[in-house]
Amino acid sequence: MAAAARLVDSGCTNPTIDDVAEEALVSRATVYRYFESTDDVLWQVYSDRHVPDAETSMSIAGDDLTRRVLAAEANVNDYLFGHQDGTRAFERVMLERRLQGRSTDDDRPGRRFHQIDAALAPLEGRVGPDELQLIRHALSLAIGSQAMVALLDTGRLDTDSAREVTRFACQAITGAAERLAENR
Repeated sequence: MAAAARLVDSGCTNPTIDDVAEEALVSRATVYRYFESTDDVLWQVYSDRHVPDAETSMSIAGDDLTRRVLAAEANVNDYLFGHQDGTRAFERVMLERRLQGRSTDDDRPGRRFHQIDAALAPLEGRVGPDELQLIRHALSLAIGSQAMVALLDTGRLDTDSAREVTRFACQAITGAAERLAENR
C-alpha cells in the first residue's frame, strides 16, 4: 500500500499491478497475494488517507457552530482538493466496485461524517434528531469527494472558486441550522 500511495502521490492515478510491484520491490505474485486488482490497492490507499483529527479541530473552533463546520470542511476538502487526481481515482474505484456488484457498506470510509458529526455536536438537543440528520446530510453535499468532482469537473470552476462555494454552502447550511435551533 505504501508503494501504491507513493505512486499516486507522484501523479500516477491509475497504477498497474506491475507499477505497484516495481515500486514496492516485490513480485506481481506478492501484490496479488494481498490484492485482487489495482482497484483494490487504490481503494485501500484512499480509504486509509489521513484527515486531521476532528476532536482537536473542534476544540480549537470552540462552540461556534459556523467555525466548527468550516473546520470540518477544511479537514476533509483541503486533502481532497489538494489531491484531485487521487480523489478522482478513488471515486472511479468506488463507482466500479458498485457497478461490478462488489461494493460493501464499509467501502466508503465515513471520514466526512466523523468530521461533520463532531462539528454538529453543539446542535444536539437544540434540534430534533430528524433535523440533525437533515443538516448532517446537507453538509455532506459540500464536504467530500463528490463536491470536488461536481464543482471542478461539472461546474468547471477553478479550485479557489470551488472552495469558496463549499465554504459558502457550509455557512448557509449552518445558518439554517441555527435558525432551526432558535425556532424550536
